[in-house]
Amino acid sequence: MSDRTSILPMLAALLAAASAPALAAEPAKPDWAEALYNPQPDKEDLVLPMPCGGAMTFRRVAVPAEGVLDDRRVELGGGEAKFAYSENSRRDYVAGGFTDSKARNLRFFYLGKYEVTRQQFDALSGACAEPGEEARLPKVQVTWAEAVAFAGAYATWLVKNATDRLPAEEGASGFVRLPTEAEWEFAARGGIAVSDGVFVQPAFPMPEGPARYVWFQGSESANNELNAVGLLKPNPLGLYDMLGNAGEFVLDPFRLNKLSRLHGQAGGQTVKGGDFRTPLADIRSAAREEFVPVDKRGERRSPSIGFRLALAAPSLPTTQRIGTARKAWEDLPKAAAAAIAGPQDDPVKEVEVLRAAVEDPALKQRIGNLSTVIKSSIQTSNEQRARAARSEIRVGAYLARKLADDKRIIATKERQMEALSTANQQLKDGIRRALEADRAALDFNLGYYIDTLTQLNAEYPESLMLAQAEGLKREFEARDLAALNGFIDLCIRHAARLRADGKLDRPNTLGEIPAP
Repeated sequence: MSDRTSILPMLAALLAAASAPALAAEPAKPDWAEALYNPQPDKEDLVLPMPCGGAMTFRRVAVPAEGVLDDRRVELGGGEAKFAYSENSRRDYVAGGFTDSKARNLRFFYLGKYEVTRQQFDALSGACAEPGEEARLPKVQVTWAEAVAFAGAYATWLVKNATDRLPAEEGASGFVRLPTEAEWEFAARGGIAVSDGVFVQPAFPMPEGPARYVWFQGSESANNELNAVGLLKPNPLGLYDMLGNAGEFVLDPFRLNKLSRLHGQAGGQTVKGGDFRTPLADIRSAAREEFVPVDKRGERRSPSIGFRLALAAPSLPTTQRIGTARKAWEDLPKAAAAAIAGPQDDPVKEVEVLRAAVEDPALKQRIGNLSTVIKSSIQTSNEQRARAARSEIRVGAYLARKLADDKRIIATKERQMEALSTANQQLKDGIRRALEADRAALDFNLGYYIDTLTQLNAEYPESLMLAQAEGLKREFEARDLAALNGFIDLCIRHAARLRADGKLDRPNTLGEIPAP
């Protein structure tokens, strides 16, 4: 298809394919060989059917959340000066639309495990051809509008032909669309499957070297060619080809960077991830380029830009959710205001009283704007407080684990001492000195642990601690650190006892910490 070809015929074909009666009888089980839609299968994959007996594979992207308006603050972008005009570090927020029925305080969305392939794109257009050698290549030379139309047509086909296979939220079926830039970059960096320190690195961990994870420019990698999806290793969330191979359209328009935020002008389309022509030195999760959809010759296409789909849920799937969201919104500024001495000192209430007392419309609007600013400031303070509480609980869990390790080391050395004969007095003296140092370290760490719990109780209410503890568990599970969850529970129990009794008995506290 040339750069001058109109997208209207393509849009019509996609929409017609989504509603064509002939496709309604498609079987739910894919007829394609698994290698065509999931060359690297995993038990956690979500596989959804497509027309022509095809399928598409998605991966869950988890985001801990306490309630309907809870979201996760993330630092996107990077610190390289030469890209700062576009990519300077900035704050954004992500959240999942689906509620996890098995894990408390966890929500999630889905992202395509692979870039949309030529075979998948053609199938939805009604072209049920036998797969050829290029079937698994990413679909490129596609416009952003065609990618959006493909997502809309596939969403329609799924709800008509495979509703029972779609995840749902409060009875409302999910739907596919392009991912937002924040969703895309959050997933590309590894989401909660990596630590905060790793998340902000230029790219996700690649222990076997970049050439095993990314198709980039050069003969040692892509060799200036587009490659089939799923040939290399995935990122920590099990997503393939997030960096390199084909650049990927996202839902958001392109904006320049203005220090810590995006600039107000919306331009062309945003393309993420780099491609097979990107030098290795420029491969990074923050990479974002503007793609202008037209030039003086007409519609533009690129041999290196494709897309992948996200699977999302409605924000307001039911009237009950609307009520829940309204109540949550009204409660956003209340937690901090509740700590103020008296009703007359509540800044939100005071401003609302002033607003009701004035009659001048312009002044009423200005006071209303001030109220919004105050509420926003209180909410920001609440979010910072929640993050600080989670950080303190994380420290407490690590300290409890360190105490467990200290106990194990001391027990091992004590057994060594007992096993040695008097003939090994010099060796026993060395172990004894090491034991004295280890016991002193254990005593110090125990005091640090109790001080941390004391600080937790002094700064945060029990309800906040419990909620943040559950969120921290979800993070540890995502990083294969679920073994630490028992130490989180231990911290919460010890904090509750300290709150009730006013102190912790050091020997009993240490005795309750299991040695691994």
